[in-house]
Amino acid sequence: MNTVNRSPIRRLLIVLSAVATTAAFLTNPASAEPNPVNVCNSGSGFVMCFSLDRIQLGGDINVHLGIDVAMSREEAQAIIDHPGDEFSAKVIGEDPAFDNSLVSVPVTWSAAGDNGLSAEFDMVATWSQLNEDDGFFDGYIDDLFGRIVLAKPNGEKRTFNSITIHGYY
Repeated sequence: MNTVNRSPIRRLLIVLSAVATTAAFLTNPASAEPNPVNVCNSGSGFVMCFSLDRIQLGGDINVHLGIDVAMSREEAQAIIDHPGDEFSAKVIGEDPAFDNSLVSVPVTWSAAGDNGLSAEFDMVATWSQLNEDDGFFDGYIDDLFGRIVLAKPNGEKRTFNSITIHGYY
């Protein structure tokens, strides 16, 4: 029978080594997501971007969504001129069983132009608002995507989803 001799000093060195490795991992900027995380995607007649920019590790995060929807300037202006909000935006946590809305992101501006209708949404969120799963120490990575809904004057709604950002929030 092969037994390993683990003296108290050897056990202490193993524990200290594990603690040092964990501390280096948690404080090493290379182990965190790039700052900012920015993803864009496009589809039939639209381009959408979603970004998360950490203000400080473990703290607040700048959330930004932007969209350009192709249409005539006249149609875009009619949507803006109609009473009510033309756009709404949310950050949503993506889970295998369901998607859960985490935060609504207010519109910063919207405008009609020669290429169609454009809008941007901004807010500062806390890490706990975007922490879709239990957190870093249990190994669950948060999977977040942006959703923008365009409401047209005729009641029709068009929904746009961004690419998913994976990280610890």
